[in-house]
Amino acid sequence: MVHGSPTALIAPTNFFELLYSPEDMYNRFFYTNLIKVVRMIGVFISLFLPALYITLTLYHQEMIPTFLLYTIQSAQANVPFSTIGEIIIMEFAFELIREAGIRVPGPIGPTLGIIGALILGQASVAANIVSPVAIIIVAITGIGSFATTNYSLGLSFRFLRFVFILLASLGGILGLVMGIMVYLAILVTTKSFGVPMLSPVAPKSKSILGSALFVPPIWKFEQRADFLNTKHRKRQPKISRAWDKNKR
Repeated sequence: MVHGSPTALIAPTNFFELLYSPEDMYNRFFYTNLIKVVRMIGVFISLFLPALYITLTLYHQEMIPTFLLYTIQSAQANVPFSTIGEIIIMEFAFELIREAGIRVPGPIGPTLGIIGALILGQASVAANIVSPVAIIIVAITGIGSFATTNYSLGLSFRFLRFVFILLASLGGILGLVMGIMVYLAILVTTKSFGVPMLSPVAPKSKSILGSALFVPPIWKFEQRADFLNTKHRKRQPKISRAWDKNKR
């Protein structure tokens, strides 16, 4: 806790806890898991969608359905920039609009972001600077990035998105896979106050593995996480629902 700061830091943490939202523990577990699936899809889109688009359109056109490939090529026919160029231009413009919307005080900020994105996207397509497909890719990527609950993790994803775009433009699917492997290697070796960032998946511990990605029912949280090395492992009685004891 820092005086004057509205944010509290909790340590140690791991990668999966950074994907949690505070309201996840206050809803029924099947509703929470549905939202978490949507959230993880949004994270995947924000990281890899532009890189996958560049990979498929430049190196692996045979993986795109024929009619979709014709649509993409016809949309890029009058664009003076390459696929990489238009994606980088629109990503930079989107980040600029988002940052400007945050810095503008009051309710004008979100309005400025929405109107600026609409006008800029429509004007860019009308002037044949970028293709409509690139606008759609960047827009879906931006929407997916808002699904990240942790701001610092979202910043790292925004940086990694440009790294994956560069790797995909240089080596196609091979460059993208190599970038993912390096990123996973960094996560495996990273620790937060002695706790591995990918625990309890890597290294595997005795904790509930399902709780890494999904939220189990609250009555299953009988033990604290094994990787935290707490003094008291027991969190609640084995039969936490005393009113249901006779049924057991």
